[in-house]
Amino acid sequence: MKNVIRKVGVLGIAIASLIALSHSASAVTIKGNDITLRMGSGHPPFITYVKEMSKYFGPNVVKRVAKETQYKLKFKEHYSGTVVKVFDTLEGVQDGRLDIGGWCVCFDDDKAMAMNLSYYVPFGEPNAIKATQIFSSIVSKYPDIQRDYQKRYKQKLLAVTGFNNYGLLTAFDWKRFEDLKGRKILAAGPNLPWVKGGIPVRTTIPTAAQQLQTGVGEGIVLFPDTDFKLKLHEAIKGGYYTVTDFGAVTQISLTMNQRTRKKLPPEVVKIIDEEAVKYQNHTSASAQKDHQWGLEKLKGAGVKIRNIDPAAKVAWAEKLAAWPNERAQTVKKKKKIDMPTIMRAFIQATKDGGHKFPIDYEIK
Repeated sequence: MKNVIRKVGVLGIAIASLIALSHSASAVTIKGNDITLRMGSGHPPFITYVKEMSKYFGPNVVKRVAKETQYKLKFKEHYSGTVVKVFDTLEGVQDGRLDIGGWCVCFDDDKAMAMNLSYYVPFGEPNAIKATQIFSSIVSKYPDIQRDYQKRYKQKLLAVTGFNNYGLLTAFDWKRFEDLKGRKILAAGPNLPWVKGGIPVRTTIPTAAQQLQTGVGEGIVLFPDTDFKLKLHEAIKGGYYTVTDFGAVTQISLTMNQRTRKKLPPEVVKIIDEEAVKYQNHTSASAQKDHQWGLEKLKGAGVKIRNIDPAAKVAWAEKLAAWPNERAQTVKKKKKIDMPTIMRAFIQATKDGGHKFPIDYEIK
């Protein structure tokens, strides 16, 4: 009898889970002409791409829907890990906790492996506007790079954007690449392999300040504006910010649950898609402005600002010379897409845009 009860209990849990999952297939609610969508991110709203989701993309969609259709739309917004964390926003859009999510592919360096492309080619285009345009053109030309979003994870890519030019904030002074030897440098996910010479230590935005304060890290690969906003300069009591020109990586995806799209009126979907393109352009421009703002704020707070010595940049890039090809081959093998061709096209498009890499990366 106990075994029967146990089996029924397990079955009941399984059925309950399936029912819960079916109800979370999309968070959208439609009552008459009133539509409510859930939008969110694991990051807090002071992070630029999230701020622009809330202050630019959302309001523009709401205004246009009210003006151009018979419907009224509103967003319920969920940021700072209230519904999804930075590590599971892709999954949150997939399972319907969110209808629209903004997230960094750096936290899904397996599921969104191919979309981490610009992390795999370090010292890339430093201008966020140009970098986003280049990456967007590659996604359009080679849609296989994001096919998993729709086929496996049941969401549509609405836009790509990013932060700005990665640099290095350190508690210690350094000028030569050799000066990094033995130093513990924080980085997140797919850019952790950038840390050559030093000791790479994985971090996230919520943990970075404590890691620096406690000596788990002596420096961090990040953007100047985010360093300032997170008060990381205070954690190391000033320090040095070196503009290393790792590049403005296009690492943010704005995605939408496919079931939600099917439920919405076509004219509403059209407005969302059009405003997503505007969001992409607007946010990359905001991110670019943030770079100089961040440098000025750090300088005002007593951080010493400098540009990387050209010889140090070349020495660093040479240590990473084989890595782009290694990543291209790994993605090809694991994701069954022609990543070498896509990566060569990305490198060429970056060069055509006027950027000069410190070394030539050979992609076989």
